[in-house]
Amino acid sequence: MVKRKEIAENRGYSYQYISKKALLSVNAILILFLILVFSEGKAEADIYQYKDKNGNWVLTDSPPGNVENMEIIKNKDRRSSRSSGFRDIEKELTEKYRPKTDIEKASLSTVTIKTSIGQGSGFFINENGYILTNKHVLRVDETEMKKAEEFIARVDNRIEDDEATIAEAENRLRRMRSDLDDYKASIDRMTDPNAQIIAMQKYRSQSAQYDIDEAQLRKRKNEFEEKISKYRQEKGEFTKKARMAKHDRQFIVILKDKTELEANLVSVSNDYDLALLKIDGCKSPYIQSGAQKEITQGMGVFAIGSPLGVVDSVSSGVLSGYDNDYIRTDAKIYPGNSGGPLITADGKVIGINTLKLITQKFEGIGFAIPVRSAFQEFNKYLKTNP
Repeated sequence: MVKRKEIAENRGYSYQYISKKALLSVNAILILFLILVFSEGKAEADIYQYKDKNGNWVLTDSPPGNVENMEIIKNKDRRSSRSSGFRDIEKELTEKYRPKTDIEKASLSTVTIKTSIGQGSGFFINENGYILTNKHVLRVDETEMKKAEEFIARVDNRIEDDEATIAEAENRLRRMRSDLDDYKASIDRMTDPNAQIIAMQKYRSQSAQYDIDEAQLRKRKNEFEEKISKYRQEKGEFTKKARMAKHDRQFIVILKDKTELEANLVSVSNDYDLALLKIDGCKSPYIQSGAQKEITQGMGVFAIGSPLGVVDSVSSGVLSGYDNDYIRTDAKIYPGNSGGPLITADGKVIGINTLKLITQKFEGIGFAIPVRSAFQEFNKYLKTNP
């Protein structure tokens, strides 16, 4: 009599969630794929846009000579940047939005920063196009990267164990099939009709059970392979994205009016979660820094940025205190706010929003790096200290 072979139980695989553990998004993966595909292709021709003597806009793929305020428009996304003349971003935004308060004025200087690993915030710190932001907005945080790699290693080990479990279940089924075939052959050799009938009933029952077990294992294996395929694809894309982020030198900056401009990486801090970008050929709005002696516990503060992808958003709170050289506040700071300014009621920046602690018992506490640290770190470029 053939014994029923036990089939491995479904272990509830969840490898498709690796992207969340590594702070990735589908949009970021798609952006990475497009960058990788197009960066190796032939360069696209530029389209030049300018106004003629009658004030009409002209588009051409040949660079015209001696034209003031000419723009180059990239074919792919029509992102523009001045190729000659001088772009007065401050004037453009001020005339368009006409800010009525110091907070609204500060929002003109706050930008969204798009990178190969996601999106964050930043702000102009002087009129020469320099932008302060967090380092982790531009680069994969080393601590988080290490955690992601450790998590990936654990998942890979779990996958190996599960593959071995499935392989063993398949071997058991093969042995069961072989035993059934041998049993059927022995039945065919029987000479006693009654014994043969009884044996065939047992054989059919065990064959039916085999079919059920084989179908269940096949279904579980297919589901497992689909999830593993997705996980391995995301793991490969994450690895490429993290590698690319280490070498990125240009980033997309989105102004308050949704204009997209290219900014170059100027410097990354070794000691702070800070980075400095610059948009060339422009006069930028900027947020003046607040004097350290004027900062007091309990004063009202405002965080500006693009939390959770919602651009140009303001939240308010108070300066709660200081914590290991960080400014602590109860102003709402969410993912995407990182790199944005923490300002006072009179529109002066006192800190760069950088992280948020959340517990189950109380509302989140936001932290900001004092702006004086950024001036000290990048004094070579910013020249002055608040």
